[in-house]
Amino acid sequence: MRGQNGARLRMGCPLRLLFGLVLAAAFPALAQDAANLADLSLEELANLRVTSTTLRPERYAEAPASIYVITGEDIRRSGATSLPEALRLAPNLEVARVSGTTWAISARGFLNVITNKLLVLVDGRTLYTTVLSGVLWDAQDVMLEDIERIEVVSGPGAALFGANAFAGVINIITKDAHATRGAVVVAGTGRLSTDVAARVGVPLGERGAFRLYAMHNDRDDLRPDASHVADRMAKTSGGFRADYAMGPDRLQVQGDGYDARITGNGAPDVRLKGGNILANWSRPLGSDSGLSVRAYYDYARRDDPTTFIDRVGTFDIEAKYDLHPFRGHSASFGLGYRHADDRTEPSLNLRFIPQDRALIWRSAFAQDEIQLAEAWTLTVGARAQSGVFGISEFLPDLRLAWRPAASQMAWIAASKVARTPGRIDRDFFFPANPPFFIVGGPNFESERGRVYEVGYRASPNAQTTFSVTAFHQDLDRLRGGSLSDAGFVISNEIEGKTSGLEAWLLFQATSNWRLMAGYMNLSSSLHPRAGSTDAGGPGALGNDPRHTVKARSLWRVRPDVDFDVSWRYVSKLAYLETVPSYSSTDVRLAWRAMPALELSLVGSDIFHKSHVEFDEHGLPAHIPRSFYGQVRWQF
Repeated sequence: MRGQNGARLRMGCPLRLLFGLVLAAAFPALAQDAANLADLSLEELANLRVTSTTLRPERYAEAPASIYVITGEDIRRSGATSLPEALRLAPNLEVARVSGTTWAISARGFLNVITNKLLVLVDGRTLYTTVLSGVLWDAQDVMLEDIERIEVVSGPGAALFGANAFAGVINIITKDAHATRGAVVVAGTGRLSTDVAARVGVPLGERGAFRLYAMHNDRDDLRPDASHVADRMAKTSGGFRADYAMGPDRLQVQGDGYDARITGNGAPDVRLKGGNILANWSRPLGSDSGLSVRAYYDYARRDDPTTFIDRVGTFDIEAKYDLHPFRGHSASFGLGYRHADDRTEPSLNLRFIPQDRALIWRSAFAQDEIQLAEAWTLTVGARAQSGVFGISEFLPDLRLAWRPAASQMAWIAASKVARTPGRIDRDFFFPANPPFFIVGGPNFESERGRVYEVGYRASPNAQTTFSVTAFHQDLDRLRGGSLSDAGFVISNEIEGKTSGLEAWLLFQATSNWRLMAGYMNLSSSLHPRAGSTDAGGPGALGNDPRHTVKARSLWRVRPDVDFDVSWRYVSKLAYLETVPSYSSTDVRLAWRAMPALELSLVGSDIFHKSHVEFDEHGLPAHIPRSFYGQVRWQF
C-alpha cells in the first residue's frame, strides 16, 4: 500500500519467499478440516480450561482470580487487526493507542508505553525486553486466526510466573496444530492499515500435525507531520507449529520470525528483526499428575538511531512437576533458568553503560492447592528468584476460595509483588555524551508491593455470568528520580496506595444475541517518599483514567450475517491535560457469502472525527474515524 505521505511500503525480503509459499500452499482442497467457528455458550465458557491461575488446567468458573478469557471467536468478531486491538476486549485491561505503531497497556494502573508491570506470554514464551524491562508492542505479532484464547489475569501473578507479573498476566495460547488443518487466507485494507495473512495446516503422519503461516502488515502513521518521529510501519512475519504424540508423551515445536521497517515524518528509519524457536514436552504420570519441560531461544534486534540500538539473545528453560502428594492436595513444583546476552550501541540521543551486559535469572516455585472442605480450597504458592543485578526476591501468594454452589465462587487473596530492575533503570544515560542530564541509578532496587483482593463470580442462570473484584495495593520503592550533582538520577522515590474495582457481566439475551458490560475504577494516592528530592514529575505517579466503561453487543442477525457493536468510555488521564475523556463506538457487519467465505466491514469511532488516547513526549496522536474491509476465506 501507499502511506499517507505516498511512500510505498514493501515486504521485508527475508520472509517474502515464505509468504509466497504459504499462499501457494493455501489452495489445495482441504475444506474437510476447516475449523469450527461456532460461538461458545456461557456454560461452555464456564467449563473452559484455563492455566494462568494455578499452572494446571482448571475450569474458568473455578479460577480464584480476576480472570477474563478472550476467545478466538471474540477476536474474529471484533474486527481487530493487531494483538493490542484484540486486548481491548478484556474489561480488566486499559489499552490506549499512542501512535501508528505504539500502544500503552496496563492493568490496575501505571499506564505507559513500556508495559513494565504486566507479564505477557505466548505459549509460555515471555515477550520481555531486557533493556526496558517491559514489552515493545511494535515488535510483537501473532496471527490472530491462530489464537485459541487469551487469558487476562489482572492482579498478582508473581508466585507462578515470577517478578514482573506485578499487576497482571496476559497469557496468549495458540491453537494446537491438529485444530488448524486446512487453510485460511485473510486480507483487509482501510484508512490506517492494510493486512494480509495466510495459513495452511496438514497432518504429520498419524499422530501429528503441522502448520505454516505468513503475514504482512502496513500501518500508517498517526503522529503529527512535524514530530520527526518515525511512525509508519511495514512488517512481514511468518512461522510454524508442529504437535506430535509419541505414546503418552506430547511434543510441541514452534517458531516465528519477523522483519519490519518503521519510517515517516522525516525521522531516520527504524529496523526491527527477530525470531524465536520453542519446544514443549510433557508426559502424564497419572491422574492430574505429570512432568513438563519448556525451552525457547529468542533473538531480537532493534536499530533505532534516535533512541536505542540493541541486540539481545535470550535462552529460557523451565521444568514443572505436578503431583498429588497427599489426599486433598494438588501440588506443583518447578525450576527455571534464563540467560540474556544484551548488546547495545550508542544512538544519537542516549547510551547504556556498560554497552554490553549478560543477565541471568534463576528461580524455583511451588504451589499447593489444598481441599479444606467440600466448598473450601486454600492455595498456597511462592517463587524465589535471583540473579538480575544481584537482586533476589521471594514472592508468596495466598488464596482462599469458597464454592457454595457449582455456579458460584468467592475468594480472598494476599500477595507480594515485585518488578525487578531493567537496564533502563541502572545503565541508562541521556544524552549520549556528557554532561548527562539523566543517569541510571546504580542502587536502583525492585519496585515492590503487597496486594489484597476479594472477588465473587457467579452464574445465577444459564443466560447470565458476572464477576466483581475489589483490590488494594500498598506500593513502595516505585520508579522516580532525584536531583544530584550527577544530574537526574533514576531511583526508588515513589510510594503510596492504589485501590479499585473491576466488574463485568455477560448476558445471553437470545440464542443469537450476547451482551457484555465492563467497568473499572482506579483510585491512586502516590507521592515521593519522606525526605525524597524526587523530580520525576507527575508522570512517575501514573497517568491512569479514574473510570473505564466498556460494552459490547454480538448479534447474529441471521445464520449468514453478524452485526456487532463495541463501545468504550475512558475518563481523562490523571496528569496529561492533552488527553481528555473520550468515548468511541466501533461497528462490524459481516456476511458469510459461502460457508468458506466471509466479507466484513468495520467502522472505528464512527461518531467522532478523531480522538486522543495517550500523549508520549508531547506528541499526541489524533486517531481518526476509519473504516476497514476484510475478506476471510477458510477451506
